[in-house]
Amino acid sequence: MNTETNQQPVLFDDTLGLRQKAFHDTRLIVFTGISGSGKSTALKFLCDHHPSFSAGSRRWLWMTGLIPDVKPIRGHRLVVVDELCHPRQLPVVAKLLGQNQTIAVASHLRSAWFWPFRLAGLCRYYSTDGDCGKISRYLAQLGVPHTAGAVVEFCRRHGTSYVDLNCILERHPGRSLDHAIHLSGKLDQLTVEHQKRWRPVMPVIDGIRQPLG
Repeated sequence: MNTETNQQPVLFDDTLGLRQKAFHDTRLIVFTGISGSGKSTALKFLCDHHPSFSAGSRRWLWMTGLIPDVKPIRGHRLVVVDELCHPRQLPVVAKLLGQNQTIAVASHLRSAWFWPFRLAGLCRYYSTDGDCGKISRYLAQLGVPHTAGAVVEFCRRHGTSYVDLNCILERHPGRSLDHAIHLSGKLDQLTVEHQKRWRPVMPVIDGIRQPLG
């Protein structure tokens, strides 16, 4: 989840084909991937734009390292659980499943932690990593020139993280991604710092890009 206070609207790239999925009988939807790869934006799309959920009652729950009291959260069509980052928070998901129709989670845990849910047939599991094409499409949206080789190199170094990409482009606003990647490799080192206190910011979707094919 982005922590900047001024959140800019984004064009949601439906690279997972979520719009085409029917979630009417789905109990648990899990998105996993590196930070900045679009998990929270996928949750926002489901919550506000997907026809399976947009007409029902919804609730957004920030975990941020906490174990909240979820007894009052019941009877909703969809409950979104953002920033699930520790196995001790999984009982919260199980409790919410017993009280609501569908739960959608953005998780930083390994996929093995969700095997009990998957074996029970309760879970649809999606990874926001691995699609370099969404990085190319995002660069095209920004009007930043790039070669396929530069995109592959960026994904090799940083994964498919929009946040890391924006950091590199802002730090080295050259004429192309190729130029920025070259300078970043020589001069920079991107790291992830865990903050005890930070203010999560809700994604804002300004438009939706349909999946290819």
